[in-house]
Amino acid sequence: MERRPLFKPVHPVYEVTEQMIRLGEAPGYTFELEDENGSIRKMIKLMDGTRTVGEIHTLLAVEYPEITYEEIVEAVESLSGLGFLMDQAKEEASVLTSEQKERYKANIRYFSLFTDLNQSPSELQELLSRKKVTILGMGAFGSTLLVNLVGAGIQHIKLVDFDRVELSNLNRQMVFNERDIGRLKVEAARDFIGRLHSEVLIETETMQITSSEDVERVIAGSDLVMLAADQPFFFLQRWVNHACTKLQIPFIAGGFNLIEGQFFMVEPGKTGCIDCMHLHRSTQIEDYPQLIQRLLDTNFILPTATIAPNTMMITGMMASDAIRYLTGIAPVQSAGKFIIFDFNTLEKSVFFEWERKEAECPTCGKGSGTEPIFHIKRNEVLAK
Repeated sequence: MERRPLFKPVHPVYEVTEQMIRLGEAPGYTFELEDENGSIRKMIKLMDGTRTVGEIHTLLAVEYPEITYEEIVEAVESLSGLGFLMDQAKEEASVLTSEQKERYKANIRYFSLFTDLNQSPSELQELLSRKKVTILGMGAFGSTLLVNLVGAGIQHIKLVDFDRVELSNLNRQMVFNERDIGRLKVEAARDFIGRLHSEVLIETETMQITSSEDVERVIAGSDLVMLAADQPFFFLQRWVNHACTKLQIPFIAGGFNLIEGQFFMVEPGKTGCIDCMHLHRSTQIEDYPQLIQRLLDTNFILPTATIAPNTMMITGMMASDAIRYLTGIAPVQSAGKFIIFDFNTLEKSVFFEWERKEAECPTCGKGSGTEPIFHIKRNEVLAK
């Protein structure tokens, strides 16, 4: 299949002066080139996806006979390396249906920012369609993540929750409506997605997680897990961490702290896990295990105090990182980093980073697990 270069439609081309043109306008995608005789402008105009490199040279040589085929090949490779070209022949070879291409048109344009002549944007969309994501929790975080991931093109999602829709959910959980009140959230969410995108396969599991074995069972076969629940405090994250580490499945977790949203990603074998994080925090905070124990002993749960825009901002970042991971288009921003987003200042920062502690961690490493942080208990039979 011979290449047919297409100058990506997302990038404008315009004259700065009669002898200078600018390619692109987005940060990181802007270059100015000298074009004294207009040959570059003409060449770019011919790169409309309908012509091979040889055909572009033939047409360009009519007006600029001094330009060689080798120079056109070199220019094509340079423009591709700068991120301005895609191969229309590869794009047309995509297995996406015409309906899918129309549905995901804006996605594909976005993905074109991360591709060159060797990979078509539609290939990334196809890649997403083959992934399976499990969302643990279908409250404000989980339901908003669900919509983001379906919109991105994930076509196999498993929802795990035991709760029912309440009137007080409707200020921020937009997949539900008044007629859903009293229904199981996973079922109402499944029906919502059925109306939004009928091709998406939604699996549901109605259950309350009480152990790492529960997590292991429900996430098996997933490419990524989104932890969108926070109870029981401390233990749920460790259960998910243990199961994901055992099955080698990455997970992204997030939550609220009134005026802040937080999220992070654990990728087994590459980043530190949750227990590595607890070891790290124990070195930073002198009475860290005692602090966790006091929080558990008081059984304090932050009251829900948030609005839909704040939920959408933090879950949007989480979903964006999920897409980065599943497609490989860019580094995952939250891998091994505890990121916080301040809703008052709209500032994002890395609160702390942690590394894998292979020698000490009892979950992803060879540690004995004798540290105090791993022996915290609750009165209820939950700490398994």
